[in-house]
Amino acid sequence: MAEIFEEWAKFSNISVVGVGHDGKEAVELFEKHRPEIIVLDLMMPYFDGFYAIDKIRKIDPNAKFLILTADITDATKRKIEQMKEISLMYKPYDLDDVINEIKKLANVQPAV
Repeated sequence: MAEIFEEWAKFSNISVVGVGHDGKEAVELFEKHRPEIIVLDLMMPYFDGFYAIDKIRKIDPNAKFLILTADITDATKRKIEQMKEISLMYKPYDLDDVINEIKKLANVQPAV
């Protein structure tokens, strides 16, 4: 799915600077590229999305995240709501909606 999303983002004029497959890779990619928006799943092998958010926020407290997840538990919702600069979208999602949310986080005005 990451590869499809990456192609869709590029088609929508969004630069993808890296694709990680667990929370540790996400942190390493953030340290290397410092992207404006980090798109994460919460459920990843080895180190999850919450691990990545915590570590990235220690590097940049103002980092912006878009979380894409199938985890719709109340505990997850409460945890996300306590964090700033985080948007949450539940799977399944429409790729156009994801692109629009990224642009919203980046303060990009939609084309008319």
